[in-house]
Amino acid sequence: MVHAKKKEPLPGVTVLLKGTSVGVATDKDGKFSLEVPQMDSVVLVFSFVGMKDKEIAIKKLEKEMKPLTVVMEENEEELSEVVVTGMFNRRKEGFTGSAVSVKGEDLKKISTTNIAKALAAIDPSFRIMEDVLNGSNPNRLPDLRMRGQATLPGGSNAGASAEMVTLQGEYDTYPNKPLLIMDGFEIDLQTMVDMDPDRVESITLLKDAAATAIYGSRAANGVIVIESKVPKEGRLWVTYGGNFRVEIPDLSDYNLMNAEEKLRAEVLAGMYKGDGSIDVLQNYQDKLREVKRGVDTYWLDKPLRTAVQQRHTVTLEGGDRALRYRLYVGYNHTPGVMKGSKRDVMTGSLDLQYRFNKVLLKNSITVDNSVGDESPWGSFSEYTKLNPYLRPYGENGEILKRLDNFVIFTYTGGRTTDYANPMYNATLNTKNRATNFSIRNLFSVEYNPNSDLRLIGSFSLSKGNGKTDVFRPAQHTAFEGIADPAKRGDFRRTQRENFQYSLDLTASYNKLLGEVHYVTANARMSVQESKDENYGAHVTGFPNENMDEILFGKQYDEKMTGSENTSRLIGWAGSFGYSYAYKYSVDFSIRLDGSSQFGKDNRFAPFWAAGVRWDVKKENFMSRVDFISEFVLRASYGVTGTQGFAPYQSRELYSYNALLYPYLASDGTGVELVAMPNEKLKWQQTDTWNIGLEMGLLNGRITARAEYFQKLTKNSLTQVTLAPSLGFGSYPENMGTLENKGVELNFAFIPYQNTAKSAYWTISVNGSHNTDKLKKISEALRHMNEENYNEQGDSPLPHYEEGESINRIWAVKSLGIDPMTGEEILLKRNGKITGEYDVVDLVPCGTTEPKWQGNINSSFAYKGFGVDVSMAYKFGGQVYNQTLVDKVENADLMRNADKRVLDLRWMKVGDTAKFKGMNTGIDGAGTKATSRFVMDENTFQMTSIALSYRMDRTNTKFLERWGLSSVKFAFNMEDLFYLSSVKQERGTDYPFARRFSFSLNVAF
Repeated sequence: MVHAKKKEPLPGVTVLLKGTSVGVATDKDGKFSLEVPQMDSVVLVFSFVGMKDKEIAIKKLEKEMKPLTVVMEENEEELSEVVVTGMFNRRKEGFTGSAVSVKGEDLKKISTTNIAKALAAIDPSFRIMEDVLNGSNPNRLPDLRMRGQATLPGGSNAGASAEMVTLQGEYDTYPNKPLLIMDGFEIDLQTMVDMDPDRVESITLLKDAAATAIYGSRAANGVIVIESKVPKEGRLWVTYGGNFRVEIPDLSDYNLMNAEEKLRAEVLAGMYKGDGSIDVLQNYQDKLREVKRGVDTYWLDKPLRTAVQQRHTVTLEGGDRALRYRLYVGYNHTPGVMKGSKRDVMTGSLDLQYRFNKVLLKNSITVDNSVGDESPWGSFSEYTKLNPYLRPYGENGEILKRLDNFVIFTYTGGRTTDYANPMYNATLNTKNRATNFSIRNLFSVEYNPNSDLRLIGSFSLSKGNGKTDVFRPAQHTAFEGIADPAKRGDFRRTQRENFQYSLDLTASYNKLLGEVHYVTANARMSVQESKDENYGAHVTGFPNENMDEILFGKQYDEKMTGSENTSRLIGWAGSFGYSYAYKYSVDFSIRLDGSSQFGKDNRFAPFWAAGVRWDVKKENFMSRVDFISEFVLRASYGVTGTQGFAPYQSRELYSYNALLYPYLASDGTGVELVAMPNEKLKWQQTDTWNIGLEMGLLNGRITARAEYFQKLTKNSLTQVTLAPSLGFGSYPENMGTLENKGVELNFAFIPYQNTAKSAYWTISVNGSHNTDKLKKISEALRHMNEENYNEQGDSPLPHYEEGESINRIWAVKSLGIDPMTGEEILLKRNGKITGEYDVVDLVPCGTTEPKWQGNINSSFAYKGFGVDVSMAYKFGGQVYNQTLVDKVENADLMRNADKRVLDLRWMKVGDTAKFKGMNTGIDGAGTKATSRFVMDENTFQMTSIALSYRMDRTNTKFLERWGLSSVKFAFNMEDLFYLSSVKQERGTDYPFARRFSFSLNVAF
């Protein structure tokens, strides 16, 4: 019998008679029986993937042999030394690129549902940009970045007309997201977000050019390679995974006035001075009476709930050495903390592997179906503005459509404000739903003529369709004031279809010559095509909420909307590596890509990278330095590209939209040229330097990793502004240059370790620093600066200057509030003091990029018990506190505002105050962007705490009697608190949330 150290039987272990081809494989219980030729003694060789080979010598053969028990040990070195690149697997000792690999089990220690969140906690180069608007909305995708951004602001559609954007298509709103590869094929961001972490075997982050150049034109933003779990060999394995989550809204960042405070603020602002008429006093008394009655409505909890979420999965897998299978079925139900919002995802996949001699066939088919509903309660920001002395319900408990309608008399005249109740629309049958269905099939044939050469042919095919329906009946508050019944109520439907295929032919050669010369050579040819179509219709005239199908409308828009995008890519990639005794290693990779997205004069472009690696520890002079267990130096340089631009951006674009009318005298129709061509448009390229240091001390008890990188993006695609007389506002051109520099540090320490008790305690700290600089900008960005000058309001708008960061905050320098007048004192660029705001005086007042940010992680395990803690921090950056502008200084006191409006504003001559005095204007003080609202931002966040216990047959004997292999319980708490030096509202359209989850995994 053959089993692992945990006494779990190992099916499929190869047992060979040494020196012969005679052998068998163990059965599902790890047992085997082998007949051997007549001889005095034999040596049996046991081998299994991920285990150390073992030889057992039987010196004396007898007719009746006693049962033989063999214990195999995991080959940790083998498991950790392979770098998965998504194309060619490389030995770590000979790999010169910057790559970080994370096991699927380690991801679940941080988050049981969010893969991206777990990656951000483990590696400092990978970031999720904070979305202060959408918070925890389950239907919103995260903005992912790796080592800053390589695409200039403005993108491929900067300055383009709305019609041109529709025709050309937009790049997902995320032009800086890394390339996502799963099992060798590209996937979209939504697939990664919806993916069950239990399906992940490992994830590898490829960060520098030496690691990513094989992806050529798509690699400048980095590459995330996801490897899903492969079928287990042996008996039928059945695994159930259950995850139950509770999400609680996090409103700790809101600091709104209660009813008494709000009424006092109105009095201080002079709302009830008026002309001394009885109407003004009556208005005040009516509100005061409500306050005295105890009316103090907490509007923030009206659209919110405690959301109960769940995920259930079942996996069946097994097979023998020839045929393996894995069937996965999963359902994830994710209601959000805003009432009515949710996302449901159903996934099914079937993986098959068939091995015949030297040929391995693989096929994986995955089906996804998702339904996403937005909340009918509207934007959360509407509730933050409602006055707390208003009642949400009528005398009979009904939700009121209008909360109040009164005239406020002020010393500047009169203003009427009508308070609509955002709760009312939630009582109607409305719809805002997106549904998507997709199917992906991945097929590959692998041929291994010998142990050194591997040939692979693979083909992937994906098809998807979806639709978005938005329905509002005539009773919706959006249609108040519209008398025409054919215009009241609407239904908007958008249909989407996409089709994509790719074909890859790969050859890999790996050879160890003379025990010290390791050579690897790889080549691949790839062909890809993707096609997207979308079209939409808008129908009006829905008299009631029961007529909620698009066919019931009275009037269609004259024309439908829509677009079509097709892009093609062909590429040839090659890589060569040589290593001498795994001490000195060199790598060289090259790729030639051709794409339909660029001009015909520059359709093809080469990308390449080279790297070196020196394992200093293997030098003779280091052999006596016992406390250093690892010492590696790496360096690389390469050129990669950025794709994902509009498919037809280099071509002339024509539109029928404005001239699509019937002509009695002709069967033709009019057409309008809407975009200029650029046949010389070429690839955006990023030059990347990377230097790395890896060190281990005290036999790996202390490890450190340091990286320095520099990225220079050239030929960045922007829009060139044209004279109006030419008939076009702009056309695409390669004219921008952007530089990124950064440092990444990782430290890990193991203060306690006891293998006999399966016990350890690890502490890790990581961090990164990134700076960017615009080296060259286009006329389009200069024109954008001019437009932003004219539109400058109370929020800083983007401003681009050569030599400055694209993350700069531009505002007019403020010297504070004048104690005598209560007005702001400003500083002009020439150093003179003024009270007049002028956009010419805008200067850089900070940067949103922190000086340092990272994570602190700790993991403790003891005999099956586990405790994992992850915290995030950042400091040294700045933020423009929009809350102080919108809810304090420029607060419209017809609506609710921040409590600080009572304490920090100028009241009388001689006051030293941070903000101007109160007034009753709709824009408050009317202050525009100044440095008073730029604040240093330092944050500390408890990302997650996880408690777990794993029972198996080594520590819980009764599991075997119950027919169980293992059981694992886990309790996770995520986003427990968020501490910041800046008090501002977060999650304004959709609030953030705290999450508590319980997980159960049972293996039969």
